[in-house]
Amino acid sequence: MEQSKSKKKKKYTVSRRMKTKLTIVFVIAFILLFLLVVRLTWINLNKGDEYTLTVLEQTQSTNRSIAYKRGEILDRNKNTLATSTKIYNLVLDPKVILDNEKCVEPTLKAVSEVFGFTYEELLTKVNENADSNYVVMKKGMNYEEVQPFEEKQQENDFIRGVWFEENYKRKYPYSALASNVIGFTTSDGSGAIGLEAYYDEYLTGTNGREFTYTNDENVQETVIKKATDGNSIVTTLDSNVQSIVEKYIAQWQNEYHPKNIAVVIQNPNTGEIVAMADNTSVDLNDPRNLSAFFTPEELAAMTDEQTVDALNSIWRNYAVSEGFEPGSTFKPFTVAAALEEGTATTADVYGCDGGEQLQEWYIGCHIRAGHGLLTLKEVIMQSCNDALMQINAKLGAEAFTKYREKFGFNEYTDIDLPSEVSCENIVHEAAKMDEADVATYSFGQNFKITMVQMTSAFSSIINGGYLYRPYLVKEIYNADGGVVETVEPTLVARTVSNDTSNFLKEALKDTVISGTGKKAAVDGYIISGKTGTAEKGDTEETNDYVLSFIGFAPYENPELVCYVIVDTPDVEDTDSSAYASRLFSAIMAEVLPYLNIMPDADESVAEGLANNTVEDEGGAHNAR
Repeated sequence: MEQSKSKKKKKYTVSRRMKTKLTIVFVIAFILLFLLVVRLTWINLNKGDEYTLTVLEQTQSTNRSIAYKRGEILDRNKNTLATSTKIYNLVLDPKVILDNEKCVEPTLKAVSEVFGFTYEELLTKVNENADSNYVVMKKGMNYEEVQPFEEKQQENDFIRGVWFEENYKRKYPYSALASNVIGFTTSDGSGAIGLEAYYDEYLTGTNGREFTYTNDENVQETVIKKATDGNSIVTTLDSNVQSIVEKYIAQWQNEYHPKNIAVVIQNPNTGEIVAMADNTSVDLNDPRNLSAFFTPEELAAMTDEQTVDALNSIWRNYAVSEGFEPGSTFKPFTVAAALEEGTATTADVYGCDGGEQLQEWYIGCHIRAGHGLLTLKEVIMQSCNDALMQINAKLGAEAFTKYREKFGFNEYTDIDLPSEVSCENIVHEAAKMDEADVATYSFGQNFKITMVQMTSAFSSIINGGYLYRPYLVKEIYNADGGVVETVEPTLVARTVSNDTSNFLKEALKDTVISGTGKKAAVDGYIISGKTGTAEKGDTEETNDYVLSFIGFAPYENPELVCYVIVDTPDVEDTDSSAYASRLFSAIMAEVLPYLNIMPDADESVAEGLANNTVEDEGGAHNAR
């Protein structure tokens, strides 16, 4: 009997291990798919326009750039200092013009009549560029020049293939006002110097693009990616104060012909620069024009290198890019350091016999016969070099160096302007200073500072001891008027105590009432400040001095600090700081009332000013 064998079906089961592996594979695949979706969504949101334009660029029949508008530069009262006005470039589209014979004659005739081309030269240009959609015929027109052609276009449908490319041209409504602060743009629209360069990233926008293409149904469509205009900046400058400053700089330049004149006005409680100017202002609408500084013969004889050097010299901002010896305006800082360190007190008395013999050097006071006995306040009032040398000798090189650094004299202020110099390493390290170094440094000789360093440091000794970073832009907003950034005052350091600040304020007030600064007085106001006369090299040979005055007002609650430099005026008594003091007085006499800073002088102050007979100090007359 034949036995039949039954075949058993083999049963396959999925092990737990296999299930785990399948689950992991599924999860990984799901995660990858999810990430792909997220990535595609991100690309669509952030790069969609870019990729769309890339595709359109491959199929386009026209591709036109839409220019952005550069942001404006405004003063603190929203007066426009720099703006961009729309201009138009005449563009021909030969392919469109030649596409219909009926369009050629009326189109070229209209262009000829409005824009001054001959019909023949237009026809030649169109035929030579028959395959082109873009031929620029004329640039930089205003709308009044374009409007007559647009009217002809509206009247005649056969005028085709002509359009106007819009662009912007930088304009400076005040021409040369604050030129070295505002700066200007290059031919490609980017910032060259000044605020235009420093804030170029904010002021610059992004061009848009217009694409005209033929779709799958052979219909022309247009896609526009709008331009993004640049942000605008609101400066701390007051254009009216700036105008007053520049008016008197021009007057002093014409009268005394100094090598340099410069003025900085700052708010001592914030660091805001209210005005900043020197005697090299240039028309920002034509910044490469040197005709105001050189004769035609001199210009014709210049090499390219000499022309570049000349341009750089008139574009540079003296207040931030030039170092000079401060002279006696530095003396309050030496006194401040000594008071803070306890090596001097307000009750101290010093004897001046006309100078000090240090090693092989005799370093004299500006009063050769000597001042006699002076209190610490009188040392500042009379600007006594001899007493300052004694004060600094007791203070010592190490402490002097510490306070020089605390006041910021050997580092950048970080003002928001390009090309700032720090004058670092001008003063020897403490360990390398000899007696003569310590002596001459005490009254501001043989080392250099910048105007912004001095103005900020001086502000700190009369505002209670608060050193603020100087700055020129207080607000940035976008093209829609929304605030992008608000700049707040930046406290850098605490330099002196309230007691030291109050003592120095009083000494500086008395310096103007009955000391060396009487020429800086302003009727009705308590003016406080310090004169300076710094030698430049061997003055016995060159008779060169940097004359200066730095002061503040009002006395009780200072609102303005003004620093004035007059470098080597063309006069006989160039060691007299009165030329700078009088410039300070003329400027502040107009600025204070304009800013509604009320008069604060009392009868005793007026009497002191009237009876003032103290002479201005001369140079340091040191032998180094």
